[in-house]
Amino acid sequence: MLLANQKYKACRNHFMTDFTIVGPVIGILAAVDVILHIRLDLKKVRTKTNFFLAEPSTEVPMTAVVTVAVSTLLSFFLVFLIPIAWLTGLGSNLFWFTFPILSPPVVMWMLGLMLLSLGIGLHYWSRSVRQEMAASWAMSKTHQLVTTGPYGRIRHPSYASYLLCFLGLFLLLPSVVSCLLFLGFPGYYILADSEELNLMNHFGDEYRAYMKKTGRFLPI
Repeated sequence: MLLANQKYKACRNHFMTDFTIVGPVIGILAAVDVILHIRLDLKKVRTKTNFFLAEPSTEVPMTAVVTVAVSTLLSFFLVFLIPIAWLTGLGSNLFWFTFPILSPPVVMWMLGLMLLSLGIGLHYWSRSVRQEMAASWAMSKTHQLVTTGPYGRIRHPSYASYLLCFLGLFLLLPSVVSCLLFLGFPGYYILADSEELNLMNHFGDEYRAYMKKTGRFLPI
């Protein structure tokens, strides 16, 4: 018990993030995003059969898949814990296992909150515009190229949203564990490269023209 209290005190000295602000903001945004995805995924399952689990037409490097999976699942876990830390009143104490590396000043964790909120918001926006049109897996003949909403400026807003969340989470919770989120940066770049080959094979010149007008992760 004494050792646990020491860990809690050490953590409190590292993470000065105000969870009474961060907790409800991230909790509400994440809940709305999750509800949208569950609703659209259930709709997809009801309307698709074997196509739903089909492999992409272009090969995706396994290293990219692994790094993306690790960083994304870890980000989901940390985002889930943020409102829990607020609701339980544990705050920073809940994150002792992440091995904090510094105490973020107010400007740093506020910037992290802004980036994380922006990332979740972009994730919601891109999925609400895209609906069931995803190019990560094999596309049907009725698949349409989405060029509205955030797709009018960047080709991979969903991937960009994850990168924003990774950076935001690190600024909120700078630790050894949150450093692992940066594995997702090269992973998503490789994944986007493979996905663009898939889209060029499917849409041809239409997608090449679209690429000239948009940035991969940032607007041009």
